[in-house]
Amino acid sequence: MAGPHGSRRRRLRRAVLVTCVVLAVLLAVLPHPAITRPWIMPALQSLVPVLSVAAGVIAVLVLVFRQWWAAGVLAAGAVLALLPAVVPLGPPGTEAGPEPGTLTVLSLNAEYAGVDAEALAAAVGAGGAGDDRGAHGSDGVGGVDVLVLVEADEDLLTALQELGALDGLPYRTEVIPEEPQGGTAGGAVILSAHPLRSEGVLPRFATHRHFEQPVAVVEHPELGAVRVVGIHPVPPIGDDFVPSWDATLRGLDGWQAAQDDLPLVLAGDFNASQAHPQFRDLAEGFTPAAAAAGPLPGPTWPVGSWVPPFTAIDHVLLRGLTPVDYARLDFPGTDHRGILTTVRAQPESG
Repeated sequence: MAGPHGSRRRRLRRAVLVTCVVLAVLLAVLPHPAITRPWIMPALQSLVPVLSVAAGVIAVLVLVFRQWWAAGVLAAGAVLALLPAVVPLGPPGTEAGPEPGTLTVLSLNAEYAGVDAEALAAAVGAGGAGDDRGAHGSDGVGGVDVLVLVEADEDLLTALQELGALDGLPYRTEVIPEEPQGGTAGGAVILSAHPLRSEGVLPRFATHRHFEQPVAVVEHPELGAVRVVGIHPVPPIGDDFVPSWDATLRGLDGWQAAQDDLPLVLAGDFNASQAHPQFRDLAEGFTPAAAAAGPLPGPTWPVGSWVPPFTAIDHVLLRGLTPVDYARLDFPGTDHRGILTTVRAQPESG
């Protein structure tokens, strides 16, 4: 006959198992519902990598106390939650090769145009030299062909021009208004080393708050015409912003499906990660530039905060093109990492 201590231990083990099962189920389900009520859901989904790591740590602690089933269930929930957040592999042929015709793209959220202009100018001129080690390396790849800036303004562009950074990027989309749509975070521009034809901005998909997202066709001498879009939905925070964020991602998904005449580059701050189903729906049919860095390329936000970077919300998505390489760049003055990628024509299948 078991004493009171034995009964207490059994109740405790049962409670731990039930708690781990509930946590595992919630964690495994979290990346899948494409809902905006309550508004906290997209914010929680952005935390999937953090929550999965935390669940893994708890599973190890539970394992120390020989709660095998509880630890196994919780670890399985963490893995199932992480799977949707893994970057899909690119198509065959992403390795660098001898074929001519590459396009180097640098995409950056300048955080209210506060990015250090000298650091950005150095990266633009050197093709993003230094990759994940910062913006002042010495092994550049020959300069940036296309620069996509969101949360930018004309003062920042003037500073870059005075530093000579835009001498090699003489073509650009329209002047950023002094009061852009959506406030000071709404300014965006595409600059190019090759002739560029502006196609205006994306339609307004959101009903509450909207950032202008420029569209342009870049005429590359070897790749031909390539359509480039500067992406920047509003952040999914608050009852007003989350529906606009959701509508923008869904609207962009519908818009891109109709753009089948040219290779397409979507670059910018998507304010969404692979853990968000809306982003995965949009990214279907595209090759993420991050695929060149493997399934876990690393986070892009927030940088320089008391909270370490934990989510990848800055992306370059490619259709009709394939990434040769991929790097994240750190710049003073912005809490986003820049994305630098070199792409080429996607090899024909068969």
